[in-house]
Amino acid sequence: MRKEASLEQWKVLYEAATRIEGLKPWEKFWDLDLIGVRNGSEDETTFFCIHGRDGARCGISVYEGFTGLNSFLMLALRQRLNVTTEYAMFYQRNMSCYWGMREDLTERQRKVIKDLGYKYRGKNQWLYFQSRKPGYSAYILDEEEALRMADHLQDLELALRCYEESGAEVSFEKGSMFLLTFEEDKKRWHYGEAPLPFTIYQYRNLLIQDEELMAKLEKASNCGAVLEADISIPGGSVTDREYDRPMNPALALLGDVSSEAVLKFEMLKPEDNPTVRLAEMVVEFILQNGAPKEIRVSNVIIEAGLEQICNICGIRLCRTTQLPVLEAFAQSMKRFDL
Repeated sequence: MRKEASLEQWKVLYEAATRIEGLKPWEKFWDLDLIGVRNGSEDETTFFCIHGRDGARCGISVYEGFTGLNSFLMLALRQRLNVTTEYAMFYQRNMSCYWGMREDLTERQRKVIKDLGYKYRGKNQWLYFQSRKPGYSAYILDEEEALRMADHLQDLELALRCYEESGAEVSFEKGSMFLLTFEEDKKRWHYGEAPLPFTIYQYRNLLIQDEELMAKLEKASNCGAVLEADISIPGGSVTDREYDRPMNPALALLGDVSSEAVLKFEMLKPEDNPTVRLAEMVVEFILQNGAPKEIRVSNVIIEAGLEQICNICGIRLCRTTQLPVLEAFAQSMKRFDL
């Protein structure tokens, strides 16, 4: 069950972020330059991204562990991966603070500021916090997140001071980060340039373990169809009492190129894995209609999800930059503000 952060916990957060604001890190770092803080094993490293040097609103995004770094890389490399900004944002797993406009804040976020006694005026002066989880819209931090964020910002403050005092030169463009490493007692630390654990988005191939299903797929006849398969993120926000924050639903889509018809679409829940559900839809089509001649996908992530199925059935799997049938359908869905 969700538990809201107390006013005292918000106070610690706002004080830490305000101290960092005084250091003006956005004058030194670009938004692809990562700062790491390691307090434990390598996979427990926390990664910080600084926003604002390009003239946009200033902010700090915190990515926890390798999973967080991987979601950052999807966003950073979205053009290379041929995924939309909405698609990459759907998979973001981070906590952030921003200095934005008053209208950027929700009523709850403005109440926190009022209760703390802060008064902000002017453009991009309003400090607020939010978290992102795959399948959900950005939302105000809960108690657990507020506590973690406070620890992270205090670590970042130290890392920024170390960076400034050391005069370190870091080859960010070559896959390095500025890394602050704590010893076990957290009273001693080391810092300097270090390589990122990985610099390419990590995706996984889906593997069918059901031998009976694999046998059925191997025996499927060929129906000669050419299909488009995709995951679309309309970018809407849906409130459901079942969840403690608004959803950002994904659509799993399957279309037929010849008829230009969408054969099936499903709006998914936050706990659903979109790539897995799309693979299940393809399997259902094959069992009902036979194996298509070709399946077209838009990115390597979906390609990896369908590769085994296509290999078993002898289906040509093609990656293409555009999927006209599904893109037209996705645009029509956006008009309904889903």
